[in-house]
Order: sequence, then C-alpha cells, then structure tokens
Amino acid sequence: MDSKNEKAEAKRTDDHGVLAIGIDSVAQATEKTLNAWFGIVRDVRGEISQRVLGMVDWVEGIEQSGIRLARSVVQRTDAVATAWIDANEHLTLGVVRALRTTSESATLLASRTAASLTTTRRGDAVAQA
Repeated sequence: MDSKNEKAEAKRTDDHGVLAIGIDSVAQATEKTLNAWFGIVRDVRGEISQRVLGMVDWVEGIEQSGIRLARSVVQRTDAVATAWIDANEHLTLGVVRALRTTSESATLLASRTAASLTTTRRGDAVAQA
C-alpha cells in the first residue's frame, strides 16, 4: 500500500505545482483535524449524556427512597393510632360495663333495702320456722 501512496504522491507532485500540493496537504490536514474535533465533541457529548442519565437515575432513586420512607412512616403511624384507638375503646367499654354493673348492684341493693324496710321478715321467719 505504501507504494500506491507513493505513486499517488508522485503523480500529484508531477501534475501540480508546489502551491497546489501545499493547499491540498493543508486541506487534508484540516479535514483530519475537523474529523478528530467532531469525534471529540461526540465523545464528550456521549460522556455528558451518560453522566446526566446517571444523575437522573440517582435522583429517581432518592425519590423512590423518599416514597418508601413516607409509606413506612404512614404505616407505622397508622399502627400506633390503631393501638391507641383500641386501648381507648377497651377503656371506654370497661367504664361503661363497670357503670352498668354498679348500677345493677345499686338497684339490687336499693330494692332489697326497700323490701326489707317494707316487709316483716321476722314474722315470715317465725312462720316458716
């Protein structure tokens, strides 16, 4: 291949003058420089794109972590609220049951007291004996 390049170079030298060869060489070097420059720009763009996408993934991960944390806080708060509601329900029902039992006992005591005051048990006790 070197011989082909040498032959092409020799032909260019023979066909053109020094000025044409200089302009052609500068044009080829400029083309290679521009191709390299745009290649570098494409590489930089690719790296920046990857880093930005990585940052977006990182932010998305933080967002998902925040959502998971918020969900956990809501669930735990709900569990605590449920425990307090259950405790207050048991306490309230206990008080109501205690009042009902006390009321029934007070009613029974009052009726027995009234019955004992209005009846003659001694007479009944003597008659039964």
